Amino acid sequence: MSDKDKDALFTKTQFLSSRQRPGQEKDILASVFEDGKHYTIAEAEKAIQSYLKRRVK
Repeated sequence: MSDKDKDALFTKTQFLSSRQRPGQEKDILASVFEDGKHYTIAEAEKAIQSYLKRRVK
């Protein structure tokens, strides 16, 4: 993946319709990302990892 692709911005809807993400990751992004905002691939990866490592109350 080129640096240009890593810096590209995508909407929540684009991430959710992507074929590059398995269902579980899409579910996480759907709950974490806000509608109308744009995110990079790196931000998506970080959001997924943060969600998976969070402490359950």
